[in-house]
Amino acid sequence: YKARMALLRRIADLDRGARATPLDAKKIRKLAEKLAAFAKEQEQWRLAFPEQVSSLEGRWRLLYTSGFVRDRDSSSGVRARPGQPPLDSPVLQVGDIFQVYRTHDKEADTEVVLRPPKWLRDTGVLTRLPFAGDDPNTVLTLTQRFEVAVPATDTLRFAFASGQVASRLFDQLRPLSFPLTLFGLPPDASADTVATDTLITTYFDGDIRLGVGGRFGELRVFRRES
Repeated sequence: YKARMALLRRIADLDRGARATPLDAKKIRKLAEKLAAFAKEQEQWRLAFPEQVSSLEGRWRLLYTSGFVRDRDSSSGVRARPGQPPLDSPVLQVGDIFQVYRTHDKEADTEVVLRPPKWLRDTGVLTRLPFAGDDPNTVLTLTQRFEVAVPATDTLRFAFASGQVASRLFDQLRPLSFPLTLFGLPPDASADTVATDTLITTYFDGDIRLGVGGRFGELRVFRRES
């Protein structure tokens, strides 16, 4: 319990990891590993797939990911890793990120809220546009198919299936959908390939979920929304 509270306190003001230093990331990972080890020792607060995959059902908010942690050097302070997009730029802001499981369909959506930049919102121009709604945000939804990564019982393997962009600013515009597989074929998550990714659930208490995944061992912390 102490490690859980310490972890949540540590990540509370880090904007999902974007404000974290490498030292923060190291301390957070140690707390996450402590929680995972305790869960394994106590033989609880873990999930066994496929029997308990339905426990993932619902909407989860991303609280932290080590993938957002910026590198720091002595000369210029915090800097982004190569290829890492900023969460806040003059063009747009990356808002809340959710993972939504539909376990019966073996699908999970990653929902990313994209906001107009603060300087543009502050002008008030967006609210005066004809036919504009009250919400200027856009939601990018990426749908993935998942399978249990047999023989592992704590790991899911994901493959992208499709995407959708929906603007909340102009309610009359239909969402734009697009395939994420070659020729729009059904995704294959049955084996490890360059097109799949994995997520190991290391801790789960019904409210907080920890996972380690990605090709770089990215640590992710989620909290259940519904």
